[in-house]
Amino acid sequence: MNTCKRILCVFALLFLVTCGVLTIVVPDREFSEDENRYLKQNPEISVKGILEGDYQEEIKEYFADQVIFRDDFMRLYAMAQKGMGKSEYNNIYLCDDNWLIEVYNEPVKTEWITEKFAEVTEYTDANCMLMLAPTAISIYDEVLPSGVSGTDKQAEVRDYIYANAGMDTIDVWSALEENKDEVQLYYKTDHHWTTDAAYIAYEAFCEHQGFTPVAKEEFEKVDVSTEFYGTIYSKALTAFQPADTITAYKQDMTGITVTYAAGEGSLYSDEYLEKKDKYAYFLNGNQAMITIENSNVDNDKILLVVKDSYANCFVPFLVNHYEKIVVLDTRYYRMGVSTTAEDIEATDILFLFNLNTLDTDTAIAGIY
Repeated sequence: MNTCKRILCVFALLFLVTCGVLTIVVPDREFSEDENRYLKQNPEISVKGILEGDYQEEIKEYFADQVIFRDDFMRLYAMAQKGMGKSEYNNIYLCDDNWLIEVYNEPVKTEWITEKFAEVTEYTDANCMLMLAPTAISIYDEVLPSGVSGTDKQAEVRDYIYANAGMDTIDVWSALEENKDEVQLYYKTDHHWTTDAAYIAYEAFCEHQGFTPVAKEEFEKVDVSTEFYGTIYSKALTAFQPADTITAYKQDMTGITVTYAAGEGSLYSDEYLEKKDKYAYFLNGNQAMITIENSNVDNDKILLVVKDSYANCFVPFLVNHYEKIVVLDTRYYRMGVSTTAEDIEATDILFLFNLNTLDTDTAIAGIY
């Protein structure tokens, strides 16, 4: 072994030893802002755990989560994967123009989900509407790695559910396709659609309902954050990834009251703009139940929205057309959709879900 190799080996050994010592000495982290998750803490040692092998597995997870410079190592690894020509990392496609797009896995619960939607119509007299939102893999398929396509798969699922759910359906797909070159419809680091896309969906909703949409010019369009790194970035942790911008369509809140379980609030929660989960700025994140009332509207219309988080930046547009809107996230709400629709005397029910997480969304089990 020549002198240069010896020196490199010594430095590598010193680096590994230093990392090991620092990992032990430095206090454990509870939460990773980059990965947006809680990290494994030092497990309790027990004879049973050692004999059954559970302790060994937990201690491996603990050191993997707590190793010093973990986030930096993960970024370097992701960069190396991309440098070697890898097009997918941690179930995320590394796409052109800095796009990070989630892999769309083949759904397995489509028939069951369709039956759940159809059940609701049997127990309510309200006008039931279904809006299934495509995700970036279907709209921006041209930036995907060679040989990858998600458009046909999501479209097939949408068409099957729309044909068999037994309720009115609202097409947002074509409107999004028509506007994809005009505005950015999805975040490049997050799985949600942008507020611009939500406005386009709002226009489609108004057309279906016979409402006149509030013109864009009547809102105050504000970039509330230019430092957003979302859920997809937390999985990929690609180095030198530009941040996304979150835009809000602000409106006059006079006469509008928003009530959460904890009390009165707002359509927007500024405190989240200082946190990792900046998308929670809309509707204070995922709440079990939200009630929005607008004293400026007098049309006896009451809307019940059953949704995933795609609805969070969409719902604020709807307050201009209903006296009352009740928003349910059935992952956390347990009282039942049809029962709640009857209790609030809902005239309309809107189900809004995105197609990527629909198959694994536990909220669907609560729809009846």
